[in-house]
Amino acid sequence: YTESNFDSTAVSWAGARGLMQLMPRTAQAMGVPKGKEFYVEESIKAATKYIKTIQKSFSKIEKSEQTKFILASYNAGLGHILDARALANKYGHDQDIWDNNVEKYILLKSNREYFTDPVCKHGYFRGVETYNFVRDITARYKFYQEKIKD
Repeated sequence: YTESNFDSTAVSWAGARGLMQLMPRTAQAMGVPKGKEFYVEESIKAATKYIKTIQKSFSKIEKSEQTKFILASYNAGLGHILDARALANKYGHDQDIWDNNVEKYILLKSNREYFTDPVCKHGYFRGVETYNFVRDITARYKFYQEKIKD
């Protein structure tokens, strides 16, 4: 829902396409045949494969935190999240905790002082969308948990 509002024909301002809003190169890398970016089944299969790929980068992080890093990477791209982790570590914050730690640095990656820092390998990034994306999805998840308590 957060990615496309369940619209399989959606195209984002950045060029992400389909139900799962994959960038064309990512979709292709995950096996989506050219021209099938808007096919629901292809989009879901590719997104699932992409999430599994991302998850490997965060396998040593505690599960509840890992989910936030996977969500952020899905939205921003892994490189920008790795940069934000490196910045958090450099400035004395926990690079394995998203809330009030790495999320601060994803926001700061739009400031020259931070995106030009030698620990950043992926340059400028406007992180407010990713910051909000992680917060929105985790809040929605908590809301649903409350609704289906045993």
